[in-house]
Amino acid sequence: MDQKAMDHLFPGADDAAAHGAEADDGKRRHGARADLVREAIKTGIREGRLRAGQRLREADLAEWLGVSRTPVREALKTLEAQGLVATVGREGLVIASLSARDVAELYTVWADMEALAARYAAENARPSDIKLMLAICDKWDEKLDAAELGRLNHQLHQAIYDAAHNAFLHRALDAIDDSLALLGLHTYSVPARRAEAGLEHRAIVEAIARHDPQQAANAALTHIQTSEKLRLSLLAESPPFL
Repeated sequence: MDQKAMDHLFPGADDAAAHGAEADDGKRRHGARADLVREAIKTGIREGRLRAGQRLREADLAEWLGVSRTPVREALKTLEAQGLVATVGREGLVIASLSARDVAELYTVWADMEALAARYAAENARPSDIKLMLAICDKWDEKLDAAELGRLNHQLHQAIYDAAHNAFLHRALDAIDDSLALLGLHTYSVPARRAEAGLEHRAIVEAIARHDPQQAANAALTHIQTSEKLRLSLLAESPPFL
C-alpha cells in the first residue's frame, strides 16, 4: 500500500508518525506505541476508512506510524482477541465482519447496557458531567458529515458512561464499543437519521440533567432500538459481509 493510500485511510498520519518518532527517542514506552497503533486502527474502522475484509499488513502500518513492526504485531494480536480483526486463509489478518445475527445480538446487549448507563448517570451525574453532555448536544448539527457526527456520537456516549460513575459498567460498555466500531457510520448516511439522533441524544441528556433515572433509561433504550431498526434495514439492502 503506497503512502497516499495510507494517508486516505488514516488522516493525521503525520501527527501519528511524530508520536512514533518520540517513542523511538525514548519519550514513549513500548506499550504506548502498541496502544497508538491499536487506537488508530479502531478509529479507521469506526469511521469507515477500514472496511470488513480489508487486509492489514504489518509493514504498511509500521511505516505509516513510524514504529517498528513489534508494537504493530502486538496491537494486531490485541485487536484479534477483541474480535476486530480476524485471520482469513491466505489473506492473513483482515478487518472482521459481522453477520446480521451478530448485529442483532450486539444491539440487544448494547440497548440494555446503554439504558443502565443512562439510569446510573441520572442518579450520579455531577454538574460538570451534565455541562459536558449538553455541550456535545449543542455541537450536533445534521449538516455535518457522517464522520464528524460519528465522532460527536462517540463522545456523547462516552460522556454518559463517565457520568454513570461505575467503573465496571464502563469497562463492559467499552468492550461493546469495540465491537460497535465494526458497524461503521452507515446510519448517518440517512439524512433523516442525523436530525432524529440529535433529538434522541438531547432527550437522554435532559432526563439525566433532571435526575430522572427511569426516563433516562427509557430514552436511551428507545435511541438504541431505533438505531437497530435502521441498521438492519440498511444491511438488508446492501449487506457488507463477506
